[in-house]
Amino acid sequence: MGKYKIFVDTGADMPEEVAKKNDIGIIRFLCVFGEESYVTGTEMNNEQFYEKLKTYNGIPTTSQTPYAELYDILKNASLENDTVIYFALSSNASGQYNTACMIKNEILENDNPNADIRIFDTLSFSAYITGAAIYAKQLLDEGMDVDEVLKKSREYIDSWEAYILVDTLKYLEKGGRITKTSAIVGSLLDIKPVLTIKNGLVEPVEKIRGRKKIYKKLTELIKENPEFDENSGEFMIVESNKEYAKEMFDTLKEEFGIEDVVYNIELGPVIGTHIGPGTIAVLFRLKK
Repeated sequence: MGKYKIFVDTGADMPEEVAKKNDIGIIRFLCVFGEESYVTGTEMNNEQFYEKLKTYNGIPTTSQTPYAELYDILKNASLENDTVIYFALSSNASGQYNTACMIKNEILENDNPNADIRIFDTLSFSAYITGAAIYAKQLLDEGMDVDEVLKKSREYIDSWEAYILVDTLKYLEKGGRITKTSAIVGSLLDIKPVLTIKNGLVEPVEKIRGRKKIYKKLTELIKENPEFDENSGEFMIVESNKEYAKEMFDTLKEEFGIEDVVYNIELGPVIGTHIGPGTIAVLFRLKK
């Protein structure tokens, strides 16, 4: 394998220190509060996003990386490396993947006809993408062919399932994922929806009522999943509340005897915009 460069976008929620350690580039989305837009990860970090979210009356949105900026990133990387791989946020949730594909074709036509640029549609979010990108780097460093690496990366993503516990229904309702009536009734009854990711989109799985023993209930849902690999001992946690994350980890540790998780990742603005603060996601391994 020749010289290569891997990219993810901020939809991967990859911590900056993890990206630097693995020499993985981060392509940045914009977070938009009304008339104000911020570059995620540089002009607005996760802490600043959630602080602003608390006081903002509306619902923020996200925007793709500006076309010219994404073009320059991929073009320059293709000129400096034999292969460029971009693990993009799910194409069913964002137009960034399709934009990157158009840019790739334009680079091949106008700037670097010999470029080897791979735009990989992860059909996933957050820790799925972070895990796949780091796994791909390990395989490339071992000398595996890039086509085989991408095949293995898909298998890696498909080997995990996520249960996402949403703390508030406000953002799901505003985003059109549930009706206003369902949001009102759910809030009154203190119902917490559990979501998962299917075909590159977020879908409901179950509903949990009340906060009492909520993480124990989520763990029971995992155990009841017939595809759950209880022997793997591998979990990831994605969170936007450190206290909730510790409670979730302590429950997993008590139930499965684990000493640590594969990754504990903070939920950033790209995903947090759509499901709100206080969200906890647990990714668990599926049977092979």
